[in-house]
Amino acid sequence: MANMMTHVVNQITNFLDECNTEKAIELLKADSSVTEEGLGRIMSVVVLNLTSSVLQHKKAAFECSSNVLMFIAENCDPKITILEFLKHVPHTSDHVNFCAILNTMRSCIMRIENKGKVIDWCLERFQMYILNLSLPDKVDDPEAASDGIIHTYKAVIVFLEPLVEEAIDINSKQEEGSVLGDYLLSFFIFLCGKPFCCLNKYIGEEPVYEELMDNIVTQALRLTGDILYSLDTVSQRKRRPTYFKAQCRAVPHDQIWTLNISNMAYANFYFYVITKENYWVNVPQVYNSYYILEMCAYFFEKLLSKDCSISNGLIFMEHVIKRISPHSVDSKVLELDIYTELFQPITKVMIYSNNDEQRKKAVRVFQEYIEIFNMEARYTIIFHLYEIVEHSGLLSFITGIFKSSIIQCLDSTPRNPQFLGRNMELLLKKVCNLPHGSSSDMVEMSDEIITALNLLRFLFIRDKNNETGIWNMVDMLKNDYLNPLRKGIDLCKAHWRVKTKDLEQQKKDLVKEEDYSKLMKANMEVTLTVGSEQLPAMPLSQKTCICYQVLNGLDVMESILIRVNECINMNEKFTQKSDECFRCLWTSRALLVDQSENDNRNAEPQQSGHEENDEEYEKNIKTKILSASLKFVPDMGWSKQAISAGAESVGYPGVIHGLFPNGSAALVLYFYSMCNRELNQILEKEAMVIETDSSSPRKTPEQQVRDAVETRLRMVIPYKKSWPQAMAIMTLPPNVPTALANLLTLVDDICYYAGDRSVDINWYIRRMILATIYKSTELYMLQDRSEDHKETWLFLERRIQDTLQVQMMLSSSNKPDEALNRVTETATAVFITARNILGLN
Repeated sequence: MANMMTHVVNQITNFLDECNTEKAIELLKADSSVTEEGLGRIMSVVVLNLTSSVLQHKKAAFECSSNVLMFIAENCDPKITILEFLKHVPHTSDHVNFCAILNTMRSCIMRIENKGKVIDWCLERFQMYILNLSLPDKVDDPEAASDGIIHTYKAVIVFLEPLVEEAIDINSKQEEGSVLGDYLLSFFIFLCGKPFCCLNKYIGEEPVYEELMDNIVTQALRLTGDILYSLDTVSQRKRRPTYFKAQCRAVPHDQIWTLNISNMAYANFYFYVITKENYWVNVPQVYNSYYILEMCAYFFEKLLSKDCSISNGLIFMEHVIKRISPHSVDSKVLELDIYTELFQPITKVMIYSNNDEQRKKAVRVFQEYIEIFNMEARYTIIFHLYEIVEHSGLLSFITGIFKSSIIQCLDSTPRNPQFLGRNMELLLKKVCNLPHGSSSDMVEMSDEIITALNLLRFLFIRDKNNETGIWNMVDMLKNDYLNPLRKGIDLCKAHWRVKTKDLEQQKKDLVKEEDYSKLMKANMEVTLTVGSEQLPAMPLSQKTCICYQVLNGLDVMESILIRVNECINMNEKFTQKSDECFRCLWTSRALLVDQSENDNRNAEPQQSGHEENDEEYEKNIKTKILSASLKFVPDMGWSKQAISAGAESVGYPGVIHGLFPNGSAALVLYFYSMCNRELNQILEKEAMVIETDSSSPRKTPEQQVRDAVETRLRMVIPYKKSWPQAMAIMTLPPNVPTALANLLTLVDDICYYAGDRSVDINWYIRRMILATIYKSTELYMLQDRSEDHKETWLFLERRIQDTLQVQMMLSSSNKPDEALNRVTETATAVFITARNILGLN
């Protein structure tokens, strides 16, 4: 019998080499008992030919072997045959081999009536094979690895499709459902884990990945009426690990694979079910949004902890959070660690992700996540964040949220005390913290220090009545923070000035040096250290640039510190003065807001020259930053973001926008004032030319007005796209007086240089008419699409001509009463138009 079996195997081998399918099948038919007895050896010979190498070089042999294997699957005992198939699955050489086996197995398994046990065996072997697949970044040929995973998944899904139909049919006839359906559902969830969940970053064609995922989720939805039944699986594993281990021990060994589905698989599977609307409509709409948030929090943590799934994790988290009402989650839920543990992975994305879009989205999701908690819970979270976060930029960002929370408490009715009083003091100790006192590295901590100082300045200015309790903390803040900070800044500046001086000297010494090796060695001589870490070697010019940027940042820090100390000193003076002194200080404060230096000196003669210099220095910094910010306006608009970008472009940290309490209005005001000054200089220069050279051609007053208005409007054209935003900002109630003052300054300069020296009512009428002409032309220009805005200049010409005609009409009237009435009507119309322009009506 053994000799006969060997003879049959050898003959089968020869027929396969000759690609003779008919004779091979005839041989198997000739003696079915021998075939059944040697089935394992025969299948081993056949399976060896079902590889990618044979398919590429001997396609006929591959097809012959495939046909012979299909004959065996369709004619031999299915239970014995399927067991022989399963022996080969874990040892398949490549995806072609695996797919060929699965293709024939499908015919075999459909012949078995009671499939429960067999399916269990099959899915276990499939799981073993898929888990051993290599990710593309682990092999020499990533593209081939990706293709192998895709073809494997496609073959598995095709294999399972008829089994899904059978399970659905069984479920329709049985109330409890079938074991087959449970096995298949578990396996579809398993397929969403590795390697498939990491495949999207390797596949160039996104639709391929989406199509496979769609097939998996669609088949899973068909197998159950409640796809969220397993939503709490990962939660139970995390919260009750001992129970999960006991459950694993209680399950039969051949079914253990159903419990070994990874947390990542569940997370990826439910990401698609919950975020894709076409799947979500099939979910029972009885689940509470807060329950879904709690269960999905474990999925967020898992997805955000892996580079390949960060994007999905952020989308998933944002999608679920949007279903939760703001400020509706109370502090009781924080008894579950997952709500605070979730901050670890998301903050890592915010800080360390190489993808700029991911970092920005993580910041947005971070803010939205904090917003769902009420004030009590938010306080606990912020306190926790100060305990675990060490990154200076992130601490600065958290302090911004802390500040917003204080404002919300102050503005709430009735007053919410959560971020006030003793609670605020505890957090301020976290915010205003120098771990090593004056020896702390001020450069490494610059972001958090500047934000902390801005917070203190805000509190001292906003809370004059000590509603927050900030004035009770002054001594503590001085001793533990402000005084050591003052000393630390001085030490730090001295250190970096020495570094700068050393670099400048080294640069001078190497001016004539031509030896390249000596130049490279010199570049490494002066080392720069930030946060106990030495910066990498770089050219001398770059090192010098870094030193100056550091000194600029320290200057900003020092400037804000001076402002904070001024607030404290002013309050101390306030508490010591009498009512008369109080009035003097109040007047001085008002004059300071108006930025009148002469009046300031009269009101506060005791102010030292050092403080005046500090104020002038801060003013210069502000001007420098606002000037640099204008080039970012076309892209970012008139916004704090533009100011931050401008600050960073001239070497200051972006958080310095806190120096501008009026925000974007400060930038618009600067631009308006700058343009007015520039126009004034142009008009003055033209007037001086005419005065010094009497032969120069003189323009008529109306021509001078027209040219001046056109010149001024052309200054707006580079910012035309965002100018409506600037106009809207300046029509806000706090900004209207400044906007009106700028407009009247502009028209007064134009009228003056056009020769108007009237002192009667005409002085007012001419300026209001010109203001109307200017603003109406400005509005027209914003909608003008003509070349070089020719239509705008024609519109301006017509408006000036209309004004001249009105003036002629008034002058030609023989009746004084009629003329007076016309003047009154005209002036009234002008004032109404001006009010409409300013948004006052």
